[in-house]
Amino acid sequence: MKDTDIYLPHIIIALIVSILPHLGRLPAWIVAWCVLMWGSALLLPRLQWPGPGRKVLIFLSVLGLMGLLATFSTRLGPGAFLGLLALMAGLKPFEISTHRDRMITLFLAYFIVITSLFQSESLAVTIYMFISVFVTTAVLIRINDPAGSLKEDFRRSGIIMAQAIPLMVILFLLFPRIQGSFFGLSQAPAGQSGFSDRLRPGSISRLVENNEVAFRAEFQDPVPPAGHLYWRGIVFHAFDGGQWRRSDEIPGIKDLPEGRGLVKYRIALEPHGQQWLFALDRPASKPEWSGMAADYTLKHLRSVKRKKYYAMSSFTEPLKGSGWGVDRARQLPEGGNPQTRQLAAGFSRVADSVDAIVDKAKNYLRTQGFTYTLNPPALGGHPIDDFLFESKKGYCEHYASAFAFLMRAAGVPARVVGGYLGGEINPFGDYLIVRQSDAHAWVEVWAQDKGWMRVDPTAVVAPARITEGVFGALPEGELRGGGFAGFELFDQLRLGWDAVSAGWEAWFTGYSQLEQKALLERLGIRMDTWKGPLTVILFVLGAIFVLVGGYAWFQLKPAADGREDRVKAGYEKFCQKLARAGISRRPEVGPLDFAAEAAAQRPDLKPAIDEIVNLYIRVRYKEERDTSLEKRFCEKVKRFRPAKKPQS
Repeated sequence: MKDTDIYLPHIIIALIVSILPHLGRLPAWIVAWCVLMWGSALLLPRLQWPGPGRKVLIFLSVLGLMGLLATFSTRLGPGAFLGLLALMAGLKPFEISTHRDRMITLFLAYFIVITSLFQSESLAVTIYMFISVFVTTAVLIRINDPAGSLKEDFRRSGIIMAQAIPLMVILFLLFPRIQGSFFGLSQAPAGQSGFSDRLRPGSISRLVENNEVAFRAEFQDPVPPAGHLYWRGIVFHAFDGGQWRRSDEIPGIKDLPEGRGLVKYRIALEPHGQQWLFALDRPASKPEWSGMAADYTLKHLRSVKRKKYYAMSSFTEPLKGSGWGVDRARQLPEGGNPQTRQLAAGFSRVADSVDAIVDKAKNYLRTQGFTYTLNPPALGGHPIDDFLFESKKGYCEHYASAFAFLMRAAGVPARVVGGYLGGEINPFGDYLIVRQSDAHAWVEVWAQDKGWMRVDPTAVVAPARITEGVFGALPEGELRGGGFAGFELFDQLRLGWDAVSAGWEAWFTGYSQLEQKALLERLGIRMDTWKGPLTVILFVLGAIFVLVGGYAWFQLKPAADGREDRVKAGYEKFCQKLARAGISRRPEVGPLDFAAEAAAQRPDLKPAIDEIVNLYIRVRYKEERDTSLEKRFCEKVKRFRPAKKPQS
């Protein structure tokens, strides 16, 4: 059997383990490429067919690069880099005839493992990276010591990784931080916040079955009641007859809002690829590197492409506040939806205040048989009329859009607010999980004496939306229950894992330059002088010296003192196994004589006895130490299991 045939399966396993978490991100043709190449590399030797020659491999390489350029021509980045590594990993098993090639192939597997950090630094990805490194290191040991056992290779791999952990922790804590992420490379794929600068029917309802986390919120005090958990994100000011949109130019606010019932909390916002930041309505502060607009929305200076942590405070009872946007909140397109305009005119004739008009509109929704559903019928050329007078079925964006139009038609300034409502309390971490399925839209109306007031028309039709969430408010059967959802044990495991994962990410990805600076200052090291960086460098070098020196001392000490004990213990164990099989050694009998006596009594054991005794003599009386022989001797003794009676 060729060396290539021995090493190939283990090397391909290492490549598969390293690339497995990327399958969902790689183009389908690259996945098929890897499967085809690895399958061919394993199958051709079994069929005794020659592998592809140099010219064929060059052709395949050029073909793969052309496909890669065609796929990533407009977005060269981490995805293209990962695709290139995958193409190389697919072809490399055809070129492992030398030890150098085998080493290069395994180093390629290590590079693929590292690319996991381009996508995420979550706990799950980190654990899988350790598994990948563990497997790849075991294969690396295997190709350098083919005579050893696979179990021993994995044991050594675990020992090596355990020895590296102290150094890893020191470098993580003290190595100068690159602003952004641990390696400065992580670019988590942009999630979907559910909100752009446009709102139309279906914009939010399509997110209901998206159970991904939008953000987590941890409160300093008890979580506010469900009726206060409106998470403000974006305000839509203009209506063109079919959709709402955000105004192009909104001034910033200089004086922060005032109110009562201040609550403080911390947000861990998942990446969503836009600039919106979410906060409880009404925000009383703004995070660093962000601004608050006159409509009380928060916007980061850059798109949120990786997890962002920020501290916030909000009022549960806001005061009047800014009157910006009142004029815009009266505007309606000319013509269209005549029935709604007529209904609004009737409200304004019989009501003498904003509160009275709002109550009239709420009562209309409450008494006219409206239904909260994910499956409303399509609306025609007058969408508001069709909804309010014909279908009477819709999701939150339908109700918010129709209610805001109705208010404007009645002369009451109104605008639509998009964000999230509610959340799930995690008892293990004492924080709130807000998911994409919690996306919601509501309305704000302006009253001269009260300012902007929140009105949620959805809550009029489906009050359970506030107290029980979207799953408790929708009709039975509209949502597809998934997997083990609803099982208490599964829910406990899910929430427990979320708490552990969230804690890890807060510590790992949240360990920034500021946290590192605070840690060093607690240790008495100030980085604003030349002594600080020098102290850190000397400390790191000293720690490395202690760790490497201690490891070398423990590794070298057995080589000087323990060789004879290890070999002697192995021989005594061999003699004990024979004694249990009825073959005892007299103290004065040497190894060769004992082997001859044992073989005479048990001819069936002669090959194994001769091999072990010959190895013992070679190891015991060899002038220079041969660790491979020692290992082979000990492994043979370990596997030697003589039966008490000869095998027939």
